[in-house]
Amino acid sequence: MKFLVRVVSIIILTSLITGCETTEIRKAMVHFDRAFIPVLAYTYEGDIHQAKRSVFYLEFQWQKVKKQYQGYLPDEKERLNRVDNWLGDAYFAIDANKPLTAANQLEHVKYEFMELRRKYGVDYYLDGLYEFQDAIALLAEAAEDEMMCLMEWGEYEHLLYQAMDDWQAIRAKKLDAELFEFDEARLRQLVAKQDAMQAVLDQYAETFSCANRKQLAIASQSLQPVFFDVLILFGNFEASQTYFAQK
Repeated sequence: MKFLVRVVSIIILTSLITGCETTEIRKAMVHFDRAFIPVLAYTYEGDIHQAKRSVFYLEFQWQKVKKQYQGYLPDEKERLNRVDNWLGDAYFAIDANKPLTAANQLEHVKYEFMELRRKYGVDYYLDGLYEFQDAIALLAEAAEDEMMCLMEWGEYEHLLYQAMDDWQAIRAKKLDAELFEFDEARLRQLVAKQDAMQAVLDQYAETFSCANRKQLAIASQSLQPVFFDVLILFGNFEASQTYFAQK
């Protein structure tokens, strides 16, 4: 009975955030990610100086988004509190010059928003990119492990070709250029960066076919940097620096 009540509640909530409110929620998500992605990218790069400069703009956007979500999704208070805590931990790690720790905390933030969108059926282009990031991170982690994370070679092959199929699906999906504020020049950049990611994946598959784990481990190091070349197009790096300068 409790399960049925919960399902009905979710259906009611979903119906309440349709139309205009759904559009506003998506815009809030985009504004958040435009501030979030620079901090995420800098922490993965280990550029702690730039990460410290970018957290001010991220926190500014988060406070705006949180206020909107508190109005639209009052039942998500616990989730919003978790995001608050993860961000706070990330800021602390950045201030302590621990970019890898900060990146881990930011990944939790990313997952909270992905789960929120999944719960309410909100279609969001960046979720495909975030899921692909996880897929290539697993490929790299396994390739760099001498035991291949105890995977069978066939299991790894399945993960690789699944990631390649996922990338094709991302490329085939139409981007809402207006929502993400992409002009024609930025759209051309996106296509070029996607082509580069495809080329790296194809090369990686060729390396895999040689069945040499050491070569595969070396090749795996190229996956994430090229992926971030795609992802950073969705970040507002200029605003991150400008907001810092106003502080």
